[in-house]
Amino acid sequence: MNKNGELPDNTIWHLIQSSFLLKLDGKVMIFDYSIAPGQISENSSLQTGVIRPEKLINEEVYVFVSHGHEDHFNPVIFDWGKRISGIHYLLSYDLPKYPVEATILRPNEEKTVEDIRVRSYPSTDDGLAYSIYVQGKHIYFSGDNAFWNWDGDLDDDIYERIALSGVDGETPMDIAFQVCDPRLDGMGDGGIHIFAHKFQPKLLVPIHSFGEYGFNALVEKRLRESGFENTYWCVGGRGDSFSIE
Repeated sequence: MNKNGELPDNTIWHLIQSSFLLKLDGKVMIFDYSIAPGQISENSSLQTGVIRPEKLINEEVYVFVSHGHEDHFNPVIFDWGKRISGIHYLLSYDLPKYPVEATILRPNEEKTVEDIRVRSYPSTDDGLAYSIYVQGKHIYFSGDNAFWNWDGDLDDDIYERIALSGVDGETPMDIAFQVCDPRLDGMGDGGIHIFAHKFQPKLLVPIHSFGEYGFNALVEKRLRESGFENTYWCVGGRGDSFSIE
């Protein structure tokens, strides 16, 4: 928090798994919040990967959920609306419950909430991936739209053709949150390499690491060896933060 009790602008916080908070040009965007009550203590804060809604009452907040898996969604997010008057929910159609005022998206839809435009894409797993357009910037959030090459026998072009062909590649990506899964070590790593070289995001953020943060560093090494030169945030743990230039 800054001296006025507000979140510093143009900063990303890693919370857990695929959950991040991004404050960009005065708008707070929260992705796939999944912190369970048992992971919260009296001293919990963004520095430990936990959102305290009372700290966001003066913020304009947009909460995104890509799908209903428990490592991407906790219905506690709907309690935040009791504290935060300027809150907006943008949710995948597969969630089991949602507030009546929420904006629900299905694959290949485009909707605008206030001055944020959102485009949805089908996922290779449940739910959606999103492109978010705000203040002239393009943010991509993959959810579980990834290269699930469990047996190691799928060709890279299958992922690119099935999962990425519909993703907006004409609008340069300023920030991309993309699956980087240690369970798929050496089998595409969840698709982050294919994605990085296809879209060349200015800032690439690995998600879905199941707490194995050392894997993010290994993937960075592989990306550099393959010629990816843009910024890569090697997320190092819960509460880690990154300032956007």
